[in-house]
Amino acid sequence: MKILFYLPVVTPWWFDNIVVNLIGKLSTAAEVHVLVPPLWRNTGVGADQLRRCAHLQNVHWHLVDGESHHSLRTVPEDPDGLVEFVRSIGPDVVLCRSADTVTPARFPGAVYHLMEAGAPPFSTPVDSIILQSDFWHHGAMPPLGEADRHAIRKAFADTWRRARYGFQRQPSFRMPRAKALEQMGLPADRKVLAVPLEYEHEEAFTAHHNRFTRNIDLLRYLTEQIDEKFVLAITDHPLNYKYVDNAELYEAIAAMGDRAVIIRNPEMTGAATDLLVKHCDGLVVQNTKSIYAGAFFGKPVLRLSHRHTAASLGVYEDIAPFLAELDSGVARAAPDCAAEWFGFHLLHEVFDPLEISAAELLDRLQRRFSVDRLRGGLERLAAYDRELELAGAA
Repeated sequence: MKILFYLPVVTPWWFDNIVVNLIGKLSTAAEVHVLVPPLWRNTGVGADQLRRCAHLQNVHWHLVDGESHHSLRTVPEDPDGLVEFVRSIGPDVVLCRSADTVTPARFPGAVYHLMEAGAPPFSTPVDSIILQSDFWHHGAMPPLGEADRHAIRKAFADTWRRARYGFQRQPSFRMPRAKALEQMGLPADRKVLAVPLEYEHEEAFTAHHNRFTRNIDLLRYLTEQIDEKFVLAITDHPLNYKYVDNAELYEAIAAMGDRAVIIRNPEMTGAATDLLVKHCDGLVVQNTKSIYAGAFFGKPVLRLSHRHTAASLGVYEDIAPFLAELDSGVARAAPDCAAEWFGFHLLHEVFDPLEISAAELLDRLQRRFSVDRLRGGLERLAAYDRELELAGAA
């Protein structure tokens, strides 16, 4: 078997903590090729990454360091030439870390995107991942028979029930809605639209999948669409707090007056967004995984994106009916089958690149679903929950 890693937007952190483990394991059982550009805007690989791979056998490196290597991050300057080169390799499987979805879709073999595993409000390890055949297809599941769906629901039932009631034990989530809104600086007499912002950094080349490539453009659009019955409640992405100077954005939000409020997040975690989503009237997202918090808390969701959303999440795609139905109190939320997706995702789709074996990886690439994986996923999730509890008690 031949496996190609196509990695134009892999960051050094992702490569060192995730991808190198996958390359090493798969190279023991398959012929592995790695197609990657040099470092640019914190994507690609540098000398440090290559040194970490010096011991690996059966790995063929293809470093694209020509003048046009920057273009691989979005639209390759010569997509036909790139596709032809990949065809000359002849991979059976292609594993991508790419913001460009059009070109990899033309590659031979089965193509999967290496994606983050987050599914708020559930916690997942930062280095856990999923393999997704359709980039940012939120709520996606492979075709499953009723027996498999029943197995997922049964395996996940206790976890889902504990999670639904678990937030009642947390002081911030126990607060009455009026008090929570007051602490967030939000009015209780207007419809609250939660707007979690996207990661906006030079290494994030995925913005072209949004309807609005900049957060400020999204916010300006929304303020033009709403009237005095609504207020935008904005949370910033945790990584923006760490790596981005958003002072100009916050000034622009302040200039929007009483139409928009920024919810400060000093802990730099997703908890601020989860709390906001719990108490909001509706959620507006582009491609952020906060869409899942909307499903969990049963909120109407508007998604503004060029990517697909599964019907099980029940999202709106146009703002006019979303606002009108919110205003009249008849807006739809995610149906009950959203729990089935959470079970599939957390017990089956998520895996740890450090713990998984080469045989298990190959099995995942060849069989998109196996009931046998559910038990291991349940044990992994329970172990991580215990780890979080111990960390919180320390």
